[in-house]
Amino acid sequence: MDSTAARLAASIPLSVPIPVDGADGKPAHRAALTMNRPKVRHVKRLAALIGQDIVTALMDEGEELAAAIRNPQQAEGRAFVRNLLGKLVQREALDELTAIVADMCGEEQVVIDDLDVVDLVAVGAAFLGFFPALQSLASGASPKT
Repeated sequence: MDSTAARLAASIPLSVPIPVDGADGKPAHRAALTMNRPKVRHVKRLAALIGQDIVTALMDEGEELAAAIRNPQQAEGRAFVRNLLGKLVQREALDELTAIVADMCGEEQVVIDDLDVVDLVAVGAAFLGFFPALQSLASGASPKT
C-alpha cells in the first residue's frame, strides 16, 4: 500500500485488557481493538457533536488554525481549543463520542466505557488519525515535552 492510500483500519493494542464475555459465555479479555475507517454516518455524528462553528473553522482555516493552536501566544488558537473542549466535556457529548468510537470499533459502547484510562491516548490517536484536520489541531494543543 503506498503512503497516499487511505488507511482502512487502525489496530490499537491495549495496555490493560478489557474484560468481556467470551464466545462460550465465560469471562475473557480483549487485548486490542480494531478501529475501522469512519463512514459518512460517523462524520455526520461528529460534525453535529462539535458544531457548525468548529466545522466551518476546520474547513476554512485548517492549516492557519493548527498553526495558531501550536503557538500558545495566539489567542485565536486558545479560543478555538476552549470552544471545542467546552462542547465535548458535557456528559451527552462524551456519551455520543463514545458511541461513535464504539461503532467504528464494532464494539458495544460499554466496552469502550470499560477502557482503562491509560489506553485513552492510543484510542484517541487512532480516532484522530482518520481526521487529519483534527489530528493537526490536537498535536498543536498537546503540551511540549
